Amino acid sequence: MNTGKLTIRPIKERRFAQVPVDKIVVVNSRQRDQVRFQESIRSISELGLYKPICVNERKLKKTGKYELVYGEGRLEAYRQLGMTYIDAEIINADDVLALQSGLAENITRSPKSVIDFARRILQMYERGMSYSELARITGKSTTTMSSYIAMMQKGEERLIRGVEEGRFSLSFAMKVVESSQSEIQHFLMDSYLNGEITQKDLDCITKILKEREGKGLSNDGMTMKKLKGEVKVKIKECKMLYEQGKVKQNDVLLLNTCLRELWEDAKFNQLLTTLKDLKKPELKGKY
Repeated sequence: MNTGKLTIRPIKERRFAQVPVDKIVVVNSRQRDQVRFQESIRSISELGLYKPICVNERKLKKTGKYELVYGEGRLEAYRQLGMTYIDAEIINADDVLALQSGLAENITRSPKSVIDFARRILQMYERGMSYSELARITGKSTTTMSSYIAMMQKGEERLIRGVEEGRFSLSFAMKVVESSQSEIQHFLMDSYLNGEITQKDLDCITKILKEREGKGLSNDGMTMKKLKGEVKVKIKECKMLYEQGKVKQNDVLLLNTCLRELWEDAKFNQLLTTLKDLKKPELKGKY
């Protein structure tokens, strides 16, 4: 495996071997759920290793050690069980590609939370992976990938913590971060938690706030009272447009009816025979 784009390789191109446990170093260690870890130890001791770990041999000649790419939990379980060799896939990759490979493998193993998943997506993005590459690895759309990344980059800590604790849904958070202003994010969170707005209201609210920003109006210090005032103005504008549309529609229908009656009138048609340059106009569309 060389430097470049992360690819999915067929099994016949992959190399596996038993590697000494004491010759493997963990470069990017991470915290793990102790309950799940103890269950992993029990499973390995009773049933053996179902899936090999992955190690990188790029620095083996220089350091005498393999660097772990993924499978830290399985490796640590082997160490605690006193085993000396472990089944491993051996790759030869630079540091960036090795890290991407580890993140990609972990991401496909159903992360325990939405935020854990989003953090890994952000890590991979910051390491140079594109939205399309992330979508290919996760099986999700590029839009979803960009939304996860935006939530982690633009979302207030309170919003991210709220998603992690289950107080806010992921779709709610993704709507909230459409506004990069900290005050607006807190306003939307407060209003939602106080029961003043629902998730269904967010589309309308964020649209109003964006329109205000587009007009050069500040959303600083936004309150529910101000927002309700904005909604009333929007409703009034919509009613006015509706009434104007009804008047124009009635005018067009009346004109169409008058023209039809004219073209069907025998005397009018007889008059037309003397006016050779007059052509019957055609209305476009359906009425």
